[in-house]
Amino acid sequence: MRPRVAVVGSLNVDLTLLVAHLPEPGETVLTEQPTRLSFGGKGGNQAAAAAAFGGRVAMIGRVGDDDIGSALRADLAARGVDVTHVLPCSGVRTGSATIALDRSGENLIIVDAGANACLRPEDASLASVQDAAIVLVQLEIPVETVAAAVAAATCPVILNPAPAAPLPATVLDRVAVLVLNVPELTTLTGVRAVTGPTDLEPLARKLQRDVVVTLGANGALVVPASARHAVHIAAPPAEIRDTTGAGDCFCGTLAVLLAEGADLTEASRMAVAAGTLSATAAGARGKLPTREMVSAIAPSLVPRIISSQ
Repeated sequence: MRPRVAVVGSLNVDLTLLVAHLPEPGETVLTEQPTRLSFGGKGGNQAAAAAAFGGRVAMIGRVGDDDIGSALRADLAARGVDVTHVLPCSGVRTGSATIALDRSGENLIIVDAGANACLRPEDASLASVQDAAIVLVQLEIPVETVAAAVAAATCPVILNPAPAAPLPATVLDRVAVLVLNVPELTTLTGVRAVTGPTDLEPLARKLQRDVVVTLGANGALVVPASARHAVHIAAPPAEIRDTTGAGDCFCGTLAVLLAEGADLTEASRMAVAAGTLSATAAGARGKLPTREMVSAIAPSLVPRIISSQ
């Protein structure tokens, strides 16, 4: 039987506004196309991506007792995700995200937690978490629930600390792999001035565990805690349409591969390919690549050692 990936996290409905450029503070911009409604939430996106890649996935989360929540749950189930523990929260609306997306595919996102705030620590201590080969968690749910999931896991935990927030040592000490972007890395380390991968490696090593720094169009930096060197994996050429959810696709793909026993660099190479492919279509789940799609382009991505201790 395939190893199980348990995703503990958020489920949202996404409202995407297509604009010529992202607004500056105080600036008003008009949309260029009709507003788009789709399903999202970092937890849901990661679970859907893991299932598309061929993983056996269980989702633990909360939706509102509304039509959107029911539809969101049905969408995940149709994608092959076990939604037994995706439950409605009485009297609360489903979480939502408002996304401004510009012509280059860059975005800014504002999240209303809604029912995600109802996910309690006891929800994260289920057998589906305890029996998993990998547990994947983010920060769009209460921190105490994240802590409970990490504590309940009997397997390696991947934490995607987004949205960025300082975390107690009781959480970080139980995390095997951190997957984060540059702003999230600087938040966790408290260091703001970075210019490139050679600056990022020492910051990542401050976290004293395996770290993968996602770099958007520049791929990812892999910093294994037990290795003397960091590795940069460049992203393949692609026509980028929408970066929303690309990092989530990366995380979901990485989780499946680590659950199957792949090493961190190889799993990250495949995840870079998956994340890039996902950004070639509109929406956080517009194009979630299969293992076959990823395997077709991943061999061209050659990990490059950028430094050594």
